[in-house]
Amino acid sequence: MELPSGVRILGYCDDWHASPGSTIEFKVSCDDPGKFGARIGRVICADQDPLGPGFRVDHVADVIGGPFACRHQPIHPGSFAEVDDPSFFDGLARFTIAVLVHPTLPDAGRQVILSHRDKASGDGWSLEVSAAGEIAVRVGSDQHVSSGQEVIRRHWYAVAATVDLERRRISVVQHALREIPGMAGRVATSADLRKDGSDSVLGGRFLIAAEAAASGGKAQAFFNGKIERPSVFSGGVSTEEAIGYLRGGVVPEGGHVLASWDFSRQIATERIEDVSVNELGGRTVNMPTRAMTGHNWNASTLDWRHAKDQYGAIHFHADDVYDCDWDTDFAWTVPDDAASGYYAALIETDDGASDYIPFFVRPKAGRPTSRVAVIASTATYLAYANTHVKFDTVGSEVMGEAVTQVGKYDMHLHEHRELGHSTYDHHSDGSGVCYSSRLRPMLTMRPGPYTFNYVNDTHLLAWLDHIGQDYDIVTDEDIHEGGVAAISDYSVIMTLSHPEYTSTRMWDALDAYQRNGGRHMYLGGNGFYWRVGFHEDYPGILECRKDATGVRAWEGEPGEGHMLFTGEPGGLWRTDGRAPQSLVGVGYSSTMFARSTYYRRSAASHEPRFGFIFEGIDDDEVIGDFGRRGGGAAGLEIDRWDPDLGSPPNSVVLASSENVGIDGILSCEEYPIATRGTDGLQHGFVRADMVFFETPNGGAVFSVGSITWVTSLSHKGFANNVSQVTGNVLARFLDDRPFDTA
Repeated sequence: MELPSGVRILGYCDDWHASPGSTIEFKVSCDDPGKFGARIGRVICADQDPLGPGFRVDHVADVIGGPFACRHQPIHPGSFAEVDDPSFFDGLARFTIAVLVHPTLPDAGRQVILSHRDKASGDGWSLEVSAAGEIAVRVGSDQHVSSGQEVIRRHWYAVAATVDLERRRISVVQHALREIPGMAGRVATSADLRKDGSDSVLGGRFLIAAEAAASGGKAQAFFNGKIERPSVFSGGVSTEEAIGYLRGGVVPEGGHVLASWDFSRQIATERIEDVSVNELGGRTVNMPTRAMTGHNWNASTLDWRHAKDQYGAIHFHADDVYDCDWDTDFAWTVPDDAASGYYAALIETDDGASDYIPFFVRPKAGRPTSRVAVIASTATYLAYANTHVKFDTVGSEVMGEAVTQVGKYDMHLHEHRELGHSTYDHHSDGSGVCYSSRLRPMLTMRPGPYTFNYVNDTHLLAWLDHIGQDYDIVTDEDIHEGGVAAISDYSVIMTLSHPEYTSTRMWDALDAYQRNGGRHMYLGGNGFYWRVGFHEDYPGILECRKDATGVRAWEGEPGEGHMLFTGEPGGLWRTDGRAPQSLVGVGYSSTMFARSTYYRRSAASHEPRFGFIFEGIDDDEVIGDFGRRGGGAAGLEIDRWDPDLGSPPNSVVLASSENVGIDGILSCEEYPIATRGTDGLQHGFVRADMVFFETPNGGAVFSVGSITWVTSLSHKGFANNVSQVTGNVLARFLDDRPFDTA
């Protein structure tokens, strides 16, 4: 039984981090006709939990120009490549096409590999995987011939077809690069064309991994899998000669290479380069995955930059989406006096359907309005954007040790896969999703019922509001783009509940800030865990390649662990030589989703050096045996101190979690050999540590090592020891006096 989500209006903005004086454009889609209004609010707490700090979005402005007309704006997922000038191929009467393919979902219906076709008229041709799972060539709308043998999933093939309109004949060859007796080898078939057909091809658009749709300039019949070196030859080239050329042979005698796209060139861009003399370049659409191993990858390198000729494949997916490309419905210019913060546009139809479109207002560059900066974990928000984990992940209820709770946004994402995926999901062909874009509605990042990350983070904003502490918002992307200059004017930075995803520039900036005397309050868990990249030329998209270690929802293919956007190895920062302990003193150790627990102070915490942290706290007082996520301040994902992983020699464990029990499970990178004794009852690594250490030039770091610390702040109206400790540290960090290091 299908249960409707009830979501009838959605939107996103063109840029989610803005400054006073800049204009944000909002794009909206409605299911029903009518009108909608829009107003802007500053988010103080996005959690609808009636027992939490209290949901609060302060009204800032009504959007001028409304109400606005409701309209439906579709999303067109599916990646492909398109040749800039397809007219070059018009009028061909005799030609050969060839390509290397690695199908990953061959039983998903008809999928086009190459096409030069005008869908409206039916004229043109296509090389495709037929509905029967066989390589086929199609001329016009209804004449085709298939190989007669199904292709095997995740198997490399060289395929070729000849179209001869003069002799009225077509043929196709399907050649498995690794023979499997009785299943995969070389098969070839041919057929006659009708005598009344055209004597030349007058196609429309030339697409790779799809064909042109009948209207609207869109595409359809998307191919799932890798494509390498698609080529078109003049009629004097046989299918065998064409296949030989693809596999490294010479240009066939008596024929011409009309086009041959080498995907190993301009690999980090959207461009595809034709290496023939005709230079018929093109571009990719919807960000297919590049830097993929080709048919000739021999495992001699794991870095595409060192052997680009072995990385000549692009992996296309029918469910890729980069930019929804919706039209703008309204815009808002941030006033000069707007306070920095988390913001959202509330859009509401005249019949009561509503949604929030989140964004962030930062101060103008070089003009901070506070001594405190809260770092919005936008890289983490992107990585989790529109996750399907609750529905798609096998064992999700086992992981959470509870019945999965599904909200309206979870339902809507399940019903509307065109909204795209998170880096925790798989594509429809089973491959992992390594790109995530903000140029689409992100239902996991907005005020409302999805509490992980964004909503949890606003508990700290509510606490800051409660104590009357002003702050600026700086996003992860601001730090990535601006480096340490983006935060160097602040006395204190506060990272939130789950800053899990970090680029190299972000890491370097945070490290430089701390070494230059900055004071960092890390108030979360599982921080600085995955290495990610942002693209220099394409805004709003994050890349995360997951390798063979770490708590991962999927594992990348061998040889495909280096990021396209930066060329750097992906995976864990710990694997790349920078464990989180080296930055903030603690690093991820355990997941505990069933319940949370508390901290108990260490003997070292009673030294005078740390007196400021525990002012107002009794010597034997348990800290954080309460909270809105699992009932404690140590929970969900927790971090531990470890000098062998880089915790500084002057770092001190002030408190550690107790009573984790069997609910906490050791993270897989923490042990080289699997044993039974990996829960919190049996293994000492399964714990959360509260840590403090000084850095050069008067700086310091305070880390709590738990996601649920911030969601415990509001207990008893913020009158509790988690709030007390956090306030003590903030007050001392804002005091310019040097720390006592004796």
